[in-house]
Amino acid sequence: MSVEIYYFSGTGNSLIVARDIAEKTNANLIPIASQIEKKVITANADIIGIVFPVYYCDIPLIIKRFAEKLDNISNKYIFAVCTYGGGVGDSLRTLSRIIHSRGGELSAQYGVHMPQNAFYKPWENHEKIFKKWKKKLEIISKNITIQKKGILLSDLLLNLILFPFNKFIKPITKKGLAALSGSSSDMPIEELIYLADRSYSTNEKCNGCGICAEVCPVHNIKITDNRPVWLNHCENCLACYNWCPHEAIQSEIAQKGYYYRHPDVKISDIINQKKMKNIKRI
Repeated sequence: MSVEIYYFSGTGNSLIVARDIAEKTNANLIPIASQIEKKVITANADIIGIVFPVYYCDIPLIIKRFAEKLDNISNKYIFAVCTYGGGVGDSLRTLSRIIHSRGGELSAQYGVHMPQNAFYKPWENHEKIFKKWKKKLEIISKNITIQKKGILLSDLLLNLILFPFNKFIKPITKKGLAALSGSSSDMPIEELIYLADRSYSTNEKCNGCGICAEVCPVHNIKITDNRPVWLNHCENCLACYNWCPHEAIQSEIAQKGYYYRHPDVKISDIINQKKMKNIKRI
């Protein structure tokens, strides 16, 4: 059985999860950012995996666009793994609906708790979180091998308890995003997410090195007059903020002074997401 794992990652959590699963299942690891400009994304393997972070209690917009372009997925085993700092939210339900609309079925659903990349949680022990993931990796990899189906969340009860709160969180999120961009909260949340980069700026530490533009997975940054300019189609992944070598980027999306990158991910890994050469057999 051939396996393809598609992933999207801003600061490394989802990349590590995708990479670890790929190593265990002998899968091709494919960055979604390298595929997203295609009109149709044809899945050629027998088993398809999608690994992504949860943003605003749902899937990132790039994952939505990706899933809506998927082709050749009927009668295939498709699994999804979302990484989150709070909970899975509506992300897996949203992805399942899109996969179904494309003629496929989201066979297995998983959630993996990882550290936040936007704000500090003093009660979190990152090393313990990483160790828990390694234990969960063994279970997920075995389930993929036997093609086990179902909503296989280890914290399913907690997510069921949190589910009713999603409808209250999203309007609050919309208002917050509208305030960040100086827009009306009547706009669709998708547009508000894209415009949230209006809250980004640089301080005196910026030397125009261009790293922010290189790590952006969706080409949302250009360097003009030795300073980054955000182009208003932001995924809110915080790659530019967290990977800036001078901590020169400011944003109201992220907690001031808190920076996070997965310790086992290199900046080249994030940059290479946009490049087709990053597709490889593990």
